[in-house]
Amino acid sequence: MDRREFLTSASAAALVGCTTGGRIGDAQTADIEYHVFSKMFQPPVTKSPEELCELMKKAGFDGIQWTVRKGGYVDPANVAADLPRLCRIAESFGLKNRSICTDITSDASGRPGLSDGAETALRVAADCGIGMFRPAYFFYDAKNESFAQSLERIRRGFAGLARLAERTGVKATYQNHSSWGPSVFGGLVWDVYECIRDLDPRHVGLEYDPMHAFFETNLSWTHGFDLVAPWISSVDLKDFHYCLDAKNEKMMKKAMVAAGDGVVPWKTVRDLVAAHELRPLYIVHFEYDFDKSDLLKAVKTEVDAFRSVLALE
Repeated sequence: MDRREFLTSASAAALVGCTTGGRIGDAQTADIEYHVFSKMFQPPVTKSPEELCELMKKAGFDGIQWTVRKGGYVDPANVAADLPRLCRIAESFGLKNRSICTDITSDASGRPGLSDGAETALRVAADCGIGMFRPAYFFYDAKNESFAQSLERIRRGFAGLARLAERTGVKATYQNHSSWGPSVFGGLVWDVYECIRDLDPRHVGLEYDPMHAFFETNLSWTHGFDLVAPWISSVDLKDFHYCLDAKNEKMMKKAMVAAGDGVVPWKTVRDLVAAHELRPLYIVHFEYDFDKSDLLKAVKTEVDAFRSVLALE
């Protein structure tokens, strides 16, 4: 499906979709929400949180996923003052605050315990009505551990995140991410499953990323989805296609593109979400070089395309 077909299909789906709630198997449900990952709109793309929220409201978004980490919208050291302020701004525009992206770790470096300030940050988030947080990534340590030892350490790390989530009431949702090196944990969704299979989905879940799953394992990606479906709390939306690697003409790499210009099989994503009766929070990422001369048009086109193509026919 090329971009023109993608957008035509999206428009048609929007016209036939109903607005009743109920099970995910309905044509379209009123409670499925589309939030924006705020990272790509930090200054200078938008000048202020107010400008960001106004833009996203006009474009038809339902909420914001704020970055609460070094270099993000909220520095963890200032979370008690800044996160409630941002949430109030979003709410003043009619936008929801349901998830944050953090640099919270649990045994990610091989040392036990949580990163400094993690519990404080999540208690502030809970007071703001936020129910999910994306933690930092885990890493294998091939120099000092066997694969099995790394997996066991990371399994303990997930257990630590689960305990933190249970104490604070904010669920940990780990993002599966294709590898940018051999140490990154989570490219293979099966590895994630091995580490969370015994954990309560009320406390630990996934911010499932179809793009990264498809890029990492290509046509076998759906098997991983089936394994982790009970833990999927949110779904990241972004697209890519393959291109030649300028450093090695025999290799292919991914190029991030607009919705419909890539190879991610979104109709299959839609069908799997329906088959497992999921109601994920959809988070749109904008990780390609979108047109910043007309932000409203660029943002609205992207979210409308995803919203409609993921609606059940």
